[in-house]
Amino acid sequence: MNSTNKKSIHAIFILIVGGAVIAAVVLLLLRSSNPAEHAVGVLRAGPLEIPVSIADTEASREQGLSGTLSLLANSGKLFVFPSPGNYGFWMKDMNYALDFVWIGSDLKIVGITPDIAASTYPQIFYPPAPAQYVLEVNSGFSTRVGLKVGEQLSYKK
Repeated sequence: MNSTNKKSIHAIFILIVGGAVIAAVVLLLLRSSNPAEHAVGVLRAGPLEIPVSIADTEASREQGLSGTLSLLANSGKLFVFPSPGNYGFWMKDMNYALDFVWIGSDLKIVGITPDIAASTYPQIFYPPAPAQYVLEVNSGFSTRVGLKVGEQLSYKK
């Protein structure tokens, strides 16, 4: 094999490896852009631990899980409001169904709205009692793990 062929093979090898590295970085960035995948705390219901990402600013609450492709199993998005209220939630730009778990300022569950399909938009869902926190989880999660109205939760970062 002459030196020109060796150089060509070497250049092709570098292009293939470089392309694989670029593809891996792009996939990592796409995965990282899903806010649902970044747990920053744990919500507990008895022995059950639910990793959650937090939406505690007006912009992050407005964005929520809209536009995400999925929510990791057994995790959630915790919306934090400055005070208890009857905050409305909808399924704008959602790609999957959710359960809404409405939580009072004392971290007790005040209501659960299960199995909300993405197709319900523009319908707005409200808590049955004032809530300061709202936990969004995959549809069926609250029933599967046995979450109940009146249940005391706790939170840690």
